[in-house]
Amino acid sequence: MNHDLERWVCYRLWLTGILATVCYSSVYAQLDTTRIYELQQAEVSAGKRPVVVKAATPLQVVSGQDIVRLGYQNLADVVKRFNGVTVRDYGGIGGLKTVSVRSLGAHHTGVIYDGVAVSNCQAGQIDIGRFSLDNVARVSLAVGQEDGIFQPAKMFASAGVLSIQTERPVFVHNRKYSLQARVKGGSFGMVNPYLRYAAKVTDRTTLSVDGNFLRADGAYPFTLENGKLVTREKRYNSDILSWHTEANLYTLLRDSSQLTAKAYYFQSERGLPGGVIYYNPYNKERLWDQNFFAQAGYEKRFNRTWTLKAALKYNYSWNKYKDVNVKYENGEQIDRNRQHEYYGTVTALYQPRKNLSVSWATDLSVNKLWNNLPECPFPTRYTLLSALAVKYQYRFMSLTANLLNTYTIDDVKSGKRPKNREKLIPAVSLSLRPWERENLYFRFLYKSTFRVPTFNDLYYLRMGNTGLKPELAKEFNAGITWNGSLTEIVPYVSLTVDGYYNRVEDKIVARPTTYVWKMMNLGEVDITGVDVALAVTLAFREDIRLRISGGYTYQKAIDVTNPKDKNYKDQIPYTPKHSGNGALNLEMPWANVAYTVMGAGERYSLPQNIRANRIDGYAEHSASVSREFVLKSCRLRIQAELINFTDKQYDVIQFYPMPGRSYRLGMTWVF
Repeated sequence: MNHDLERWVCYRLWLTGILATVCYSSVYAQLDTTRIYELQQAEVSAGKRPVVVKAATPLQVVSGQDIVRLGYQNLADVVKRFNGVTVRDYGGIGGLKTVSVRSLGAHHTGVIYDGVAVSNCQAGQIDIGRFSLDNVARVSLAVGQEDGIFQPAKMFASAGVLSIQTERPVFVHNRKYSLQARVKGGSFGMVNPYLRYAAKVTDRTTLSVDGNFLRADGAYPFTLENGKLVTREKRYNSDILSWHTEANLYTLLRDSSQLTAKAYYFQSERGLPGGVIYYNPYNKERLWDQNFFAQAGYEKRFNRTWTLKAALKYNYSWNKYKDVNVKYENGEQIDRNRQHEYYGTVTALYQPRKNLSVSWATDLSVNKLWNNLPECPFPTRYTLLSALAVKYQYRFMSLTANLLNTYTIDDVKSGKRPKNREKLIPAVSLSLRPWERENLYFRFLYKSTFRVPTFNDLYYLRMGNTGLKPELAKEFNAGITWNGSLTEIVPYVSLTVDGYYNRVEDKIVARPTTYVWKMMNLGEVDITGVDVALAVTLAFREDIRLRISGGYTYQKAIDVTNPKDKNYKDQIPYTPKHSGNGALNLEMPWANVAYTVMGAGERYSLPQNIRANRIDGYAEHSASVSREFVLKSCRLRIQAELINFTDKQYDVIQFYPMPGRSYRLGMTWVF
């Protein structure tokens, strides 16, 4: 460790120690330690306006109940239906899936799992295809960040935040345990059993254990067009075999503080089918993944003024990539990568008045990478994030502002070390409610974010460039939200409209040089768009309801790097100008029927918008029917789903055909 790093760590720890001392001194000065007050438990029930409408920043939420009713298969199915989102899907059940919010790139999208960030310092983007939906209670996507300021600094650091919240066990009729089993089966050899056990260890401690297994051969048919020749082919090397398990512990301590702990393990082996090459659609690339992490969180409310929470996490990930091809010297290429992450966060919340909150968050992470590639410098990255946030509410107004400071140091065992990076960036959001009796809100957002180059950007073989600067993204958003009741038959209507402008500077791209491709800061992108979302509930009877929802996105994302380039002011790759989604859900006593549609307009696979690079638009239609039976000591739910029932042939990524018509059957027992 160099001297700059030692001084930096000592200084930051000293600063954090002073902050903690001040917080604790102030807290205990206000506490009356000579008396103990015991409050009687009370249950409060009241109506609450949807957080989506009140939010000062664009927020989209899907509950676990919606996930079950609408028949979503995986996390990517949910995220694809969020407005302003592009999911790069390479096809099949096991295909890689990454998320870009409002065309800012997957590197600017943060993924949060039960309140703690998921990271990948090597590639900088998260494959959301590995997350199961079986134990998910809520999935939300916030542009900028969520309204709450009592959160880790990492949640302030991304242009968009995808948050996954898992279910906490609920025990009824004074039972001490619960058991849930589910099995799904479907097209292309898919078998997907799931088991969840939860127990009340003590009156204050609850334990849950989940296990999920997925197997599919992925050999689905598709249509191959080669000029006038049209043939029916099969997708090969798209199989997957994966296992996911996690254990969660929830404890309420005697001083009313909360302690949570999670252990998570995922492993998979899958084929990477590659692009379809005419007359040779078979690919021999394979990928093995292992990921383990353990995290623990602590939260304590000392009094009405001070609250503190902290979390620790250790993350280990390993993957192996193998490609069999005659172009390699030994007929095959094997790459192995291993990452270690050590992460800690502390957040203090100070509320001197009911309508004023101030938070200070400090996150420290250490990331290490090892791989077997030639000339690997074995980098270690030290990152410190510090966020100061203020939230003020007064009658019709809610104002939130924060400053985020990022400081990173890279240490390498060989080769050139990049410069230390430090950046202070602001964000501010405002929500106005002009009329107290109307749930009509106007919201405004400005946020500046930047992403530090990944290990691949800096060090990958001869492509890496240690002189890269961070990407800088600026977001502007103005929107209107409203919800209310029209009649007894239409008890709920919600409408949100957001217009936005984003700009990305110093975009990191790969460009050819005299001999090899090289990573460079050469890109600039302008993004202008509109998101519209509508939700309506029709109540025909108390037990018969129809829920209708839909969204539309217009997005003009153009390259403005160089006026002399052929692709100047052309739409950037894989970003449709028009996209949308819709859902109908009819709830009846004897059955639940759902229909969903998702579509996108034409896109381009390369920067130049010419006919040869164009990918046609598509619309995918799916339907599901389910029924729940209540037996003596358990509930049984049976569900049937038909996906892409029009058998639409389309690509999300060019030459990676998506599955056509398929089915899925599932049964869930809750004991």
